[in-house]
Amino acid sequence: MTIPAPQAPNLKFAPGDHVCAFYNGSRNMLDDIVTDYVTRGLEAGNQVFCMVDDPPAVHRRVSSQLVTRDGMLNVLTEDEAYMPDGIFSKDAFIRGMEDRMATASDHGYDSFRAVGDESFIVRNGVDINEWFAAEAELNGIGHDYPHFFFCLYDVDLFDGDTVMYVLRTHPR
Repeated sequence: MTIPAPQAPNLKFAPGDHVCAFYNGSRNMLDDIVTDYVTRGLEAGNQVFCMVDDPPAVHRRVSSQLVTRDGMLNVLTEDEAYMPDGIFSKDAFIRGMEDRMATASDHGYDSFRAVGDESFIVRNGVDINEWFAAEAELNGIGHDYPHFFFCLYDVDLFDGDTVMYVLRTHPR
């Protein structure tokens, strides 16, 4: 069950948070979570970066009127965002996120928000240790710039041990 945005509890997330959330394989649930997160970011004037398997779905569901500047909303497939060279590399991913935050700052955005669905890990056979090393390193980047990382995990794809790793690498 998803909670509509107006009824959602105030979770008091703050810039710099690295948060995980779980969903149960429902396409609608994933789309609702991403749409709410993106909408809130755009309403706040943030630059928003999405890494999802269906970018057109984000564009269909998010009001184009919220995108008031070129480059305010960037949506890539998970594979394009996480594996631009065809394989996942922790170093390349972290460098890419740091570059995106710096670009947002250079373009006058007050904050940078990223959201990603991590189901690409299973689909592409990504080394789970390499992935969680990247997740852990996200906690130490961007201290000079307000940002918010939101990672989504489908509990139908990940076993209990992996879910525990997710919880250990996300402060919230």
